[in-house]
Amino acid sequence: MTQFDPYDSLVPVFLEAEIPKRVHQIGTAIFRELWGEPFLFTAAHVTDELESGILLVPTAEGLSPIDGYMAHIDLPPEVSRLDDTVDIAYYRLSTEFAAQLSHHFKPLPQGRGEVIRSSHELTVCSAYGYPASKSKKNGDTFSSEIYSFRGVIAQQETYERFNLSPEQAIIIHFHKKCAVHPETLDAFPTPSLKGSSGGGIFAWPPGAELSDDWSLPRLVGVVHSFKEREGLIIGTMLLPLLAAITLGRMKNFGGIK
Repeated sequence: MTQFDPYDSLVPVFLEAEIPKRVHQIGTAIFRELWGEPFLFTAAHVTDELESGILLVPTAEGLSPIDGYMAHIDLPPEVSRLDDTVDIAYYRLSTEFAAQLSHHFKPLPQGRGEVIRSSHELTVCSAYGYPASKSKKNGDTFSSEIYSFRGVIAQQETYERFNLSPEQAIIIHFHKKCAVHPETLDAFPTPSLKGSSGGGIFAWPPGAELSDDWSLPRLVGVVHSFKEREGLIIGTMLLPLLAAITLGRMKNFGGIK
């Protein structure tokens, strides 16, 4: 398998809002290749921000509006996004835009993802994302900083506590105040995970749970929530995304080439 650092595929997402007029980072996306086609995976509450502005990502031309077919799983009118336990969205990128995005990022190869039947198959996972607090502006230049948050997969009682299914959701134990640096094991306070929504959940293979070889973990889900008080990172498996993409393919992705 080709060596690949998952960091290369994680993309910060910015919002150019009209009211108030400003540009700021709101989330993360995963640049992914599937069946030879370019995609961005993210959380649906990130793409919901299109109601108040334009979503931008770094390209060879600077921060650019995302060009592609966007889709998410619709909710009934009476259900709030806050109650959405799936919370996923994707862009099927135009070929030209994907080439521009590749100036800074590399699409995660299809072989670096895994569709799992249950999160109980996992032991240790890392959630990757761009915390919004690490976003900076210097003149007309915007930057952000990627972080990874590693923890143990929750037991069944935790899923039941939040009315979630291990056949759909992934829950990782992660307490900010207990975080340590993976290489030195020294205390390593982390920033808030706000802005990491839409980032990737990567599973470490058995026997490599404490490894620092970042080419080993495989994409298994997408981050959408962090419950700081309970010390839990929550995301959704890839299967619902793949189902949504299959439906989008039936619609020819709105004619995107």
